[in-house]
Amino acid sequence: MEKLKVKLLAFPAAGEEVFAKAKEELKHLFPANRVAYVDQDPSILVFLTGGSERKALESVRKFHLYLLLASGSNNAWAAATEVKAWMNENQVTGILADHTKPEISRLIEDFHQVKNGLKRLEGQRFGLIGDVSEWLVNSAVSPFISKTKLAIEQVDIPWSEVDVKGGKNAGEDFTNLFRESDPERLPDAGRVYEALSEVVRQHNLQALTVECFSLVNSCNTTACLALSKLSRDGIPAGCEGDTCSMIGMMLAKEFTGIIPWIANVAQLKENKVVFAHCTVPGNLLTDFKVDSHFETGKGLAIRGSLQSGEITVIRVDHTLGKMFIALGKAEDAPYSEGFCRTQMHAEFSRNNMDYFVNHPLGNHHLVMPGNWVSRFTMAAKMLRMEILGEAEIY
Repeated sequence: MEKLKVKLLAFPAAGEEVFAKAKEELKHLFPANRVAYVDQDPSILVFLTGGSERKALESVRKFHLYLLLASGSNNAWAAATEVKAWMNENQVTGILADHTKPEISRLIEDFHQVKNGLKRLEGQRFGLIGDVSEWLVNSAVSPFISKTKLAIEQVDIPWSEVDVKGGKNAGEDFTNLFRESDPERLPDAGRVYEALSEVVRQHNLQALTVECFSLVNSCNTTACLALSKLSRDGIPAGCEGDTCSMIGMMLAKEFTGIIPWIANVAQLKENKVVFAHCTVPGNLLTDFKVDSHFETGKGLAIRGSLQSGEITVIRVDHTLGKMFIALGKAEDAPYSEGFCRTQMHAEFSRNNMDYFVNHPLGNHHLVMPGNWVSRFTMAAKMLRMEILGEAEIY
């Protein structure tokens, strides 16, 4: 992982002892193996004294994001405030924080993880097999936007190039995982997994999303198990050709190490949302069984249980200009035959419930265990995206 590039700032006549003392005091935040103190192209600006404003501006570039750290000593906060004001008016994103506060370590870690995650995304490729499903009228990101904003390339692959019917049988890692399945249907599901895995290898893909109903109609089988297994393998794999969710899944993997569940907003109940979908990464489940696909009754899909407790839910819009971020609490609830096979009930704040009713960015949302709100808040700021929901206030 690339080191943090930190520049220390003080008044022009400051001696070396000022900087040496600061490095010693900042060791707990910037260990030697994770930081590089630089004069050029920093990403973190640490204000040590007043009178350092001009020095800070020498290192700032438009359309970049900087972490500004200062304390209340030696007019450091005053200097940082002046620079933050300049940034606000000159298309530079800056996050100002007091480095003496206990939560600053988390802020720096979020900054480090997101910055490196975006670096890893550069040059990644995801495959769109088939087309975006016709009912997803607000969930297609222009390949130009994903390329220019995130340096992610979309590779269009027709189903005619995917050898599902004549493909090879699945290996033991697949069949053992789903050994409790219908033995007559499992071989077809396994061939889909092997065919999609071959597409990943042939096209050097880091992720893929499929127009799954074309497969169901032509082969009487589904991609649900294959997509679940690919996500379990570390390849973000989405359905319905939803490229908004595809990009969100790729972001989540690089920022948190988790490939999330892509889920329908199936129902709202007071302060709760019912999420449901037939495809879910197996490693997010506490247990599961294999059922038929909900909408068609064909093929195989996963009916699983997700862990209760804190969850983070995100969604990006089709312009990559907005991100919804929310913290929820998942809870056990009765299973319903009226929704897709894997289901979750989650409680949200009133503000977030208003989003789901009045300002949704689309149907599919990405669900992952744990509290990652601050991490995604940092990402949205770094990408200059408008934040909907409950963002962390730095």
